[in-house]
Amino acid sequence: MKQQSFGTVSYGAICAVILIGLSGCGRVVEWGKETFNQGKNLENMSELGQSHVRSIIVYDQFDTVGMFDALWLSDEVRTIYSNAYASRRGKNEEFKKTLLRRQLEENKHFITFYVLSPFEYPLGESQAMWQVFLSVDNNTYFPIEFKMVELELEYRVMFGKKYSRFKESYCIKFDAKNIEDHFIITANTKKIELCFRSTNKEAALVWYPYENFNEVVQEQKSDCSVMADMQTLQGNA
Repeated sequence: MKQQSFGTVSYGAICAVILIGLSGCGRVVEWGKETFNQGKNLENMSELGQSHVRSIIVYDQFDTVGMFDALWLSDEVRTIYSNAYASRRGKNEEFKKTLLRRQLEENKHFITFYVLSPFEYPLGESQAMWQVFLSVDNNTYFPIEFKMVELELEYRVMFGKKYSRFKESYCIKFDAKNIEDHFIITANTKKIELCFRSTNKEAALVWYPYENFNEVVQEQKSDCSVMADMQTLQGNA
């Protein structure tokens, strides 16, 4: 009986404490806001770029043999970067416009990707297991620059949780024009594939440049359409 009475009293006491706490909930919230300044919430513009990231994990049966995340620095992505960069630093509209012009001018000369890959799957070396090239509407192109980089904060935010200290960051550049001096990516381009190929595996990260960018499109292929005329390939190497 004593235990039952004690339990009843304890339950009632707990309920009373909760009710008292709830009655002063508003004051507690206000106190918290005053004591722990939360700052002013701003739109995180860099997060707008996350829909442009493509990711793929390649398996050999149950073993992981490749893991790649890539961001194509399209005009839209460079615009997001410019807005986020200028906003975080408190720059004015003139600065933002100047930065954006420079960013878009870069795209007239290069097709650029940022790629993340775990340390155990290095890229960019002649003896690396995975080699990387570009396929645009079944035409293949090879990098003119491939280097490890330290990503700026705006781009790290675009990668979101995919960015980690266990991955290396790479910048991969291709010529924006082909050997005939025509732009590789045009308004008629249907598909852009960043292809990863080993001795026995192939995978591709895919962008459809003039479709809705809010749809995250990921595609893994067993056979990337990359075998073009060898003379053309050699000319772009």
